[in-house]
Amino acid sequence: MSRGIIKALDKLKDMIESIQPKTDSHHSFICIDDGSGLTSNINDRSFAQREFMFDMISAPMDDGTTGLSGRKRVTIELNVRYSIIKEYGFKMRIMTEDSSYLIDKLKGPDYDFNTTGIVSLIPGQSRLENITDQTGEIIGFMLILPFDLLYLEN
Repeated sequence: MSRGIIKALDKLKDMIESIQPKTDSHHSFICIDDGSGLTSNINDRSFAQREFMFDMISAPMDDGTTGLSGRKRVTIELNVRYSIIKEYGFKMRIMTEDSSYLIDKLKGPDYDFNTTGIVSLIPGQSRLENITDQTGEIIGFMLILPFDLLYLEN
């Protein structure tokens, strides 16, 4: 068994990419920075719709209640880029709908513990941020969904 953070993130990536969006269904979720090679910054990608990446917010810490379990906890943010510029109502609907789908999908419980080591995932409050160019013009939007990942490294 080779479970741990790399297998866990691979599993989460696959779970997200399996989501079939209800609105704007011809743009599915695509991971652009999965650790398999150099990619451009998610903020610099033009016309990206539902491209996502994981951003490690904290280094792993021991999460065992007695200190003996070996369970780790790491805080991660899922960043999903949208290039919906003009239509505010549509942007808000699609990003809110996607946030709901992502929360439901990430809560599992199909984590394949024996392979990934994922014990649990605790989603936080999602938020929306503008992406601007050098002149301050809005060129896209970022849906950010933080979560704590509890896993075993083996």
